[in-house]
Amino acid sequence: MRRGILASLASLVGLAALIIGTAILIAGQTTTPPKQSPVPAQGKRDSAQPQQKAGPAPKMPWGDPDLQGTWFVLESVPLERPAQYAGRAFLTEDEVAAVDKQKSVDPGRNARSDNSSQDVAGAYNAVFNSVLKTSKRTSMITDPPDGKIPPLTPEAQQRQARGGRGGAGINDNPETIAQSPRCLGVQMPFLPLNTLFAQGTVMQIVQSPKSMGIYMEDDHAGGGNRVIFMDGRPHPPATVKSVLGESRGHWEGNTLVIETKNFAQGFRGSNPDTYRMIERFTRVDSNNLRREITFDDPKTWTRPWTVLIDMGKTDDRRHMIFDSACHEGNYGMTGILVGSRKEEQAAQKK
Repeated sequence: MRRGILASLASLVGLAALIIGTAILIAGQTTTPPKQSPVPAQGKRDSAQPQQKAGPAPKMPWGDPDLQGTWFVLESVPLERPAQYAGRAFLTEDEVAAVDKQKSVDPGRNARSDNSSQDVAGAYNAVFNSVLKTSKRTSMITDPPDGKIPPLTPEAQQRQARGGRGGAGINDNPETIAQSPRCLGVQMPFLPLNTLFAQGTVMQIVQSPKSMGIYMEDDHAGGGNRVIFMDGRPHPPATVKSVLGESRGHWEGNTLVIETKNFAQGFRGSNPDTYRMIERFTRVDSNNLRREITFDDPKTWTRPWTVLIDMGKTDDRRHMIFDSACHEGNYGMTGILVGSRKEEQAAQKK
């Protein structure tokens, strides 16, 4: 019996030692995490977290620049240059600090507004927001130099006045309503137009010698997969169209150049038959990727225009892209169509 008691005591001591050793190990792991870049999941960013020191841009085994990994937008930049910054491509350090300070004091918790048109936009709890640091750049648009989208051509002005290519309003029926309210996934060109909701801010690239896959995750609109063929095949006939277009890529030095056309719908009122998008991906170093996009449609804009999007990355093993699928039931579709019919009725009474 005494031997049994001693054996039980020995077992308890061993178990206690195991628990204490495990606790010490866990404490050591959690108190000294490895340094990494800020993780930009679809949630709040920790901009104070240190970023790994950048190294040289890596190469794939076959010699092409390595663009693989999960990339995310680092800072918030407006698409067009605001009027107060006219003629200025960059903000001062003091101006950036002032904007960031305003972001830090904004409660973001169900901030109701007396303005009914802004009430819903301000009713989101802060947990849904993803606040990025302010960039020194005053616009994503780098060309034209004024940071503005070029004027519409006379033909495009007439087309938009008619409500689209076919003359029907965009809210005339479910098929003509914009892509996002219909929960059809990511729209091209995948720009970070609303970084508070992580729209257009994160993508994952998978690379091979003859093709490349780009997964894009865009808030409530859901995700989307692009395939860029790099084996020299031509674009399909103009009659073959898709939501994300048909992409063909090639290398110019260390820059991947992608031409995409055959879109099922245009961008900002462009004509899908003549609209095309030219992207240039350049791996600056181990941490940074430069993405330039040129929009060209001679039937819509008086000249092509270009945006620049700076992206960064962290250890892909520590960064997952979370699914943000669209809602079911899509009550918004009903509201959009009903509201549009009411507006038409009101216009007929005038």
